[in-house]
Amino acid sequence: MRFLLDANIPFSSKEILKKFNYNAEHSREIGLGKATDEQIIKYAIKNNQILVTKDLGFGNIKKYPIKNHKGIILLRVPFYYTANQINGILSNFFKSIKEREIENSLVIVEINRYRIRKI
Repeated sequence: MRFLLDANIPFSSKEILKKFNYNAEHSREIGLGKATDEQIIKYAIKNNQILVTKDLGFGNIKKYPIKNHKGIILLRVPFYYTANQINGILSNFFKSIKEREIENSLVIVEINRYRIRKI
């Protein structure tokens, strides 16, 4: 599985995904650090990547229908969370999830729980 980390996700989160043997790009390292939401999702779709973001706008399934992308993981954590706290949540999430649950879905990840919306 391949992932695209949005600019609002810590760069160090890429290492968390690598620990689970996933390929990940960070939007800031590919020149999309200041990209619009549309540019981000288009890049993820073009490159068959699952988007990891804290941008609540990506949770709008009317604007970003699940059938149109590989998947979105939306982190709903307090704005003041540090990179270490975010990485801890991501690590716990990836320990508890099966790949098939993530693909072609919207996953809302919160502290100590997650919800999945499929097509």
